[in-house]
Amino acid sequence: MGAIQNLQPLAYAVASVTFFFGTITIFLRFYCRLLLLRTWGWDDWISVLIFLVSIGQQIILYMFLHYGCGLHIAVLDGYHGEQIIKWLFIEEVFYYCVHFVIKNAFLFFYLRLSPDKNFRLMVFLGFGTNAAIFVINVLMAFFQCVPMDEIFHPGTHPNAFCIEKLVLLIVPSILNIFQDLYILLLPIRTVWGLQMSLRRKIAVLSIIGFGASAVLVAALRLIPLFEMNSSPDLSFVLGKMVIVAAVEVQLAIVAVNLPSLKALWTKLTGGSSSGSGKGYSDQKGYKLSSMEPGRSKKKSKHSRGSITALEQGLSSTESEEELFRQTGTTFLAPGGIKVTKMVDVKMTDRLNGDSDIDEKQRYNGVSGSL
Repeated sequence: MGAIQNLQPLAYAVASVTFFFGTITIFLRFYCRLLLLRTWGWDDWISVLIFLVSIGQQIILYMFLHYGCGLHIAVLDGYHGEQIIKWLFIEEVFYYCVHFVIKNAFLFFYLRLSPDKNFRLMVFLGFGTNAAIFVINVLMAFFQCVPMDEIFHPGTHPNAFCIEKLVLLIVPSILNIFQDLYILLLPIRTVWGLQMSLRRKIAVLSIIGFGASAVLVAALRLIPLFEMNSSPDLSFVLGKMVIVAAVEVQLAIVAVNLPSLKALWTKLTGGSSSGSGKGYSDQKGYKLSSMEPGRSKKKSKHSRGSITALEQGLSSTESEEELFRQTGTTFLAPGGIKVTKMVDVKMTDRLNGDSDIDEKQRYNGVSGSL
């Protein structure tokens, strides 16, 4: 069997299918946060930006294929070669923007997880390193050659100074992988220290850890990058890069949206993701805590049963998801949730040897608002 001569059909299929699934998770996130939970935070605004950069990334991948990526360089003319180089530079810069936005979405979500000062400090450190890596990568892209025209017309400026090609290809990817690992590992200690069952801890970490798949693909991306450094067949290698980039970016988008879809899963299954269908009567001693930004919470030394929002699930919205499950199909906005309990108390009086006196005290209208 001869070597593959055309990667374009496969590249078009992979790019289109992965974009479809990534976009579906974005819209499902909007549905859950806006209509089911009515809790919209900073990480959700970032998800809007993710949707926009995902569209931009998809357009660039299609432009690569339009100008011949996936075909061997020998069958392309000079015009197509110039266009590929131009779009390679655009993708180089835009790819860094995509990673910067997606990583920030993860970090803003982590701010919902716990009020612990040390944990939040590590999250803000993640914001700082993410911004620093983004700036370094963009500066390397724009100043890879002096004069800049050497990027688009290589070999036309004899006195041009350029960063070594392998450094330019590998260093930004390695920096992004390290940042991915930092974000992936950051919440593990916090989740593992919570007072919940081992099964639930594993479920929570599995959802958060889905991002490991994107990290793995990002590591595999190094293979075509090394090939780009050594192969003269740039257009064909970029066809492979289109496939890897499409899978990597859309997996990361699915990973960042997955925790927000728990409310939808709860609605479809009619139960809690933790595997418990019990109501509040089986959750004595616990109170629901919201970690929504801008809402102050006083912590009491004697509230032994109090758990954070993360212990109820993955974020502050978990409290609201649980209430959503308990109230069926009706979910009221914060402040409009009313819980009524009926308590029967039997009292016996034997002071005067009289017969038992039964008295029922009924308490109605116990209301709670979040």
